[in-house]
Amino acid sequence: GTNGKTTTATLLYEMARMLGHRAGLLSTVCNYIEEEAIPTTHTTPDPITLNELLARMVQARCSYAFMEVSSHAAHQRRIAGLRFKEGLFSNLTRDHLDYHGTVENYRNAKKMFFDMLPAGSFALVNADDKSGLYMLQNTRANKYTYSLRSDADFRGRIIESRLDGTLLSFNGHEVEVNFTGRFNAYNLLAVYGAACLLGENPEKVLIALSRLVPVSGRFQTLHAPQKYTAIIDYAHTPDALTNVLTSIREVVGRRGHVITV
Repeated sequence: GTNGKTTTATLLYEMARMLGHRAGLLSTVCNYIEEEAIPTTHTTPDPITLNELLARMVQARCSYAFMEVSSHAAHQRRIAGLRFKEGLFSNLTRDHLDYHGTVENYRNAKKMFFDMLPAGSFALVNADDKSGLYMLQNTRANKYTYSLRSDADFRGRIIESRLDGTLLSFNGHEVEVNFTGRFNAYNLLAVYGAACLLGENPEKVLIALSRLVPVSGRFQTLHAPQKYTAIIDYAHTPDALTNVLTSIREVVGRRGHVITV
């Protein structure tokens, strides 16, 4: 998707390790092979670097590799030859038009990833995004959806929201998490659905979700003794910035004073 890739990929990596699996991560912030941190220069590496990192994960006996796939990577076929077990789509908003030219080209680059998923894999998409079902049109993967607004395979609801956390309901089961904002509820619901599709026990997944903490620079909250709260967020698209500010305003209401730097 446009927004949410880093959070969902990182949380899946952390959850897998929390549940006792050895895992690797390929992400915008940093690459990991178990606990070994490897600096990154691209969201998705070039094919040679990518396959080298995956080979090192195999050597480290990792069961899972979670990765962000950028639209550039799909269009440039950096992921050619890889067989994904599961693909996840979060959302589509305006971004990277300097490269793709039009929103339609950008969307179709994302869709290329789902078109290449093999039979027997899973495709999990956000049904609340207008491009979600579009991603499933030509995929051979088994199709699943998640939603905060309508019926879906994985249905979520926000019960209570605060700056230091949120009470959520996923498929009828409540879970208290250390994340704030509707966009994070979508990210966590995607993580929940993806983990369940990978065969993890839903109850254990919910327990793990309650223990996870925000990714560095993604709605990261710092509380001052003077009762100020600072929020650090990497929001670099109009939609992402709107999501952050809307989420803050929903929690603090009209009484709170919000300063954006």
